[in-house]
Amino acid sequence: MAQLSLDHQELYREIRLFLLGLFPDATMQIIQSTQNNQPLPENAIVMQVLFDSNMDESVTTYNPPNEAMVQNSVEVRVQLDFYGPMAESRSRIVANLWKNYYGTDNMEICKPLYVQSRQRHPYINDSNQYEDRFILDLGLQYNPTVTHAQDFAEDASVIIRPEP
Repeated sequence: MAQLSLDHQELYREIRLFLLGLFPDATMQIIQSTQNNQPLPENAIVMQVLFDSNMDESVTTYNPPNEAMVQNSVEVRVQLDFYGPMAESRSRIVANLWKNYYGTDNMEICKPLYVQSRQRHPYINDSNQYEDRFILDLGLQYNPTVTHAQDFAEDASVIIRPEP
C-alpha cells in the first residue's frame, strides 16, 4: 500500500501556526475555507489552497529489501482572505513577512516562495453593509514523498544458449 508523507491538511496546520505566531489573539479567527453553514468569525482569516503543481521530475530512492520512495518538489498557491477592520493591517504584516527570513525560519514542512498579489475586495454582508476584505495570494513549496512496495532481486543468472 502506498503512503503519502504530507498532504494539504498538514500545510493548513503549518500556515495556521505561522499566522498564530503573528496574531496570537486570533485562535478562533483563523479557519480553513469551505465551512458550509458556518458564519465567519469576526476579523476572520480564511485559508484556501487554490492549486498545486510539480516543480520538477520525481526522484526515486530505493530502500531494499522491499520499499521505494518517490519525492517531488511541489508549488502550492494559497489564498488568505482577511476580513473586518483588522484586514488591511493583518494582510500587510503577512505580505511583508511571508518571503522574509521570518517566514522561512517559522515554517518547517513548507517554505514560502512569493506573494503573488494583495488586493482589497470589500463585499456586501448579509445586512447589506460593506465590509473590508483583503485577499493575499501566496506561493509556497513542500516536498511530499510517496512510499510504496518494491520488489528487488538479490541475484541473477544469465543463461547463454548455443546458436542452432
